Amino acid sequence: MGTASKQEPHEEAESRRKQLVTRICVSSFFSVSQHFIFAQSEPRLFLSLCNQDAAAATRLLGNTSGIVGLLSLVVNQAGGKLSDRIGRKPGFLIGPLSNIFLGWCVFKNAKKRWLVAVCRILRLILTTFSNTVMCNAALADVCSSNELALALSRVQTATGLAMLLTPFIEGRILLFSPGSPSAIRYVYAAMATIATIHAVFVATQLEETLDPTKRATSKLTWSVINPFGFVRLFGEGTKALQKLVAITTMQMFLEGKNLSDVIQTWIRDHLKWSVMQVRNFIVGYGLLCTATGASATPWMLKNLSARGFTTATNMLNAAAFGLRGLAPSSLLFLTMMVSMLPGVNGASATALKAVAQDIATSQGFGKGEFSAWVNNLRALAGSVAPVLYGQVYAAAEKRGGNPGLTFALAGAVGALLPQAVLNQMTDAEMTAPR
Repeated sequence: MGTASKQEPHEEAESRRKQLVTRICVSSFFSVSQHFIFAQSEPRLFLSLCNQDAAAATRLLGNTSGIVGLLSLVVNQAGGKLSDRIGRKPGFLIGPLSNIFLGWCVFKNAKKRWLVAVCRILRLILTTFSNTVMCNAALADVCSSNELALALSRVQTATGLAMLLTPFIEGRILLFSPGSPSAIRYVYAAMATIATIHAVFVATQLEETLDPTKRATSKLTWSVINPFGFVRLFGEGTKALQKLVAITTMQMFLEGKNLSDVIQTWIRDHLKWSVMQVRNFIVGYGLLCTATGASATPWMLKNLSARGFTTATNMLNAAAFGLRGLAPSSLLFLTMMVSMLPGVNGASATALKAVAQDIATSQGFGKGEFSAWVNNLRALAGSVAPVLYGQVYAAAEKRGGNPGLTFALAGAVGALLPQAVLNQMTDAEMTAPR
């Protein structure tokens, strides 16, 4: 009887953990939908607002993404630390509630370039905070090391599902008048509708993951919410933790949001794809990401070491990005897409993120605090990468070169460099002290 009574609380706790992970993944699905619904429409809207000057539009998109990265430093740090005090649920709500307002704001003012740019900046900052920062912190609240890696792979599956479904909504709207602000504004209305559903879901279905007894009690002084507080990792953290964080930060240079504007410009201007072809590509890509996130990635995480998983995905990414833009060929572009799937969109960092989280926790860093620091470094990568890619792409375009080589640059920074650092680490450095 005693053994059975002990098993029941454990089974209940495990059931609750699985339910929480599922609902966090659903929240992530809604967040990614609000971001990805603009895959085609936002580059087209900016092209229209820049009087069909592709180089100027690419540069403006890259610059706004750079601003997003810098401002995210403040939001992620203050918000992450605040969530350690008051819980995660308010952070989950910030993104969808703000997107309801921002979506309708652009819907009413789609021809005002400065306002559209500002709304893009705010949307990207707050959606990312509610998604990545809060999801990582909430998952760390309820999952241990190996469980966390598998949970993060489930989030990747949710991302793939969002990429699979939202292009149908966007594509249907764009068919009315591709590139016209009057038509594209309805995509923003659709985003506001998704945000409304998301807010209701979080408010009614997502439980708080941070136990009140584990909440931080320190005051929110400037030293605590300093957006550059992540430098503490390089002063107080061990060398192993510093290397792991450096690796995962460089891998974020291959995140989809950092490359999406360049990709959309490449397939629109050089591969000459139509709205429907782009939609079909996004749907197919989303389907492959979903299938990979539900099968190959979890299998690799279970059967490979953290080093083995990271090395395999880095090498696949390096090869795929190095080759996909060598020539304006649809066949080449699509073929290279397949090999990058296990580590696409920052998934190559999944195994090391879980290791870094364990090591950081063992060293006394708060989970929300560490999540904020990691995401601030991610934000720095997100501020540098789009500007770098946009400038290189625009320069190659203007000089008559091949702008597709921008993808090779991304592969070097986001896969080869982090692999070089990983090769310098020992297995002992990649294990949290017990």
